[in-house]
Amino acid sequence: MVFESMPNSAFPSEASASALDLLVIAAYPPELIGMRRHLGEQLAGTVSGVSVVCKTVGVGLPNAAAGTAARLLHLRPRAVILVGTCGVYPGATPVLGDAVVVKRAMLVDPTEVEGRGAIPEPMARLLECQPMLSLGLAAGRPPQHDVANTLIITTDDPLAIRLGAATGCALENLEAFAIANACALQQVPFAGVLGVSNTVGSTGREEWRAHHKAAALAACEVVNRWLTTGAMGLSHA
Repeated sequence: MVFESMPNSAFPSEASASALDLLVIAAYPPELIGMRRHLGEQLAGTVSGVSVVCKTVGVGLPNAAAGTAARLLHLRPRAVILVGTCGVYPGATPVLGDAVVVKRAMLVDPTEVEGRGAIPEPMARLLECQPMLSLGLAAGRPPQHDVANTLIITTDDPLAIRLGAATGCALENLEAFAIANACALQQVPFAGVLGVSNTVGSTGREEWRAHHKAAALAACEVVNRWLTTGAMGLSHA
């Protein structure tokens, strides 16, 4: 097992992009702190023979979509993994502090769930993560669950219950579908690991402030363990 920290300049530009095996994406910098243990402050290096770069893409669906597209076009990685935090819908099985591997990412709008709006049929709305990458990240430990990507944070308790029940999703996140869709459009395999920081609803933002750092670290630790034990599934990406 070899850890080699390298400056960003040592990693691929558009002219040599095939050198990058893995792009680890987060919405904003604090969610990547857990990757420093093996990659250093530059958040770029080689772990057990896998070249890795970590980058942020912006908070929220619009920013994450544009940010991911830009990162993909510049770095052209073989695969992408999202790390970050999420809320758990009331009644779902994950609990605060859990790290969860994303099974599918769903675009969700509460007005459609309530019958007051509709997502046009031509729009992509449900994307499956790359199965082998997801299986490798789970490795029999973190469970796999579907995540709803909403435009805004759900702060109403009855609405949170309805969203979870209507979509079948266990989790809510603001970037997962946007990143998955950008990867799908560029035909780049995608997987995600999210740490549960709060229950979706009226207490969510307060709980997130208290737990988001630990939740993000838990998500990063899953990726770290996956990298140091052979990055199962990456060879099939």
